[in-house]
Amino acid sequence: MAQRKDEEGTHFANYAEYSKTLRSWLVAYGIGGPVLFLTNKDAPAKVSESPYLGLIITLFVAGVALQIFLAFINKWAAWQMYKGACVNGHQVTRTYRTWDWINSQSWIDFLIDLGVLISFSVATWLVLKTLLVAQVVAT
Repeated sequence: MAQRKDEEGTHFANYAEYSKTLRSWLVAYGIGGPVLFLTNKDAPAKVSESPYLGLIITLFVAGVALQIFLAFINKWAAWQMYKGACVNGHQVTRTYRTWDWINSQSWIDFLIDLGVLISFSVATWLVLKTLLVAQVVAT
């Protein structure tokens, strides 16, 4: 039984590290992606004239907002788990049981991360499509 607990701790630490890394990359890309595209001297003018401009902005902002929302959910779930470990009787409250349930639902993280990946992928594709079409038209 002790070995199983050791394995659980090791697997959770591994999951937590990958989760933190993915979150950092997604937020960095959501903010840095548009900046990177716009560092080219011609890109801002081309992107600003794109018929997809509103959608591109919406998708990048939505991706970042989803990551912030997920961090908010995970933060409050972690707080309730901490409070339940420290305060006698807190584990029987409805608030604790609700957050405990949310904390155990990996599909929430998966769906939000998937939504972010789709959002950033579509936004990136639209930016590249805009820049590549503008480059072909210019030549």
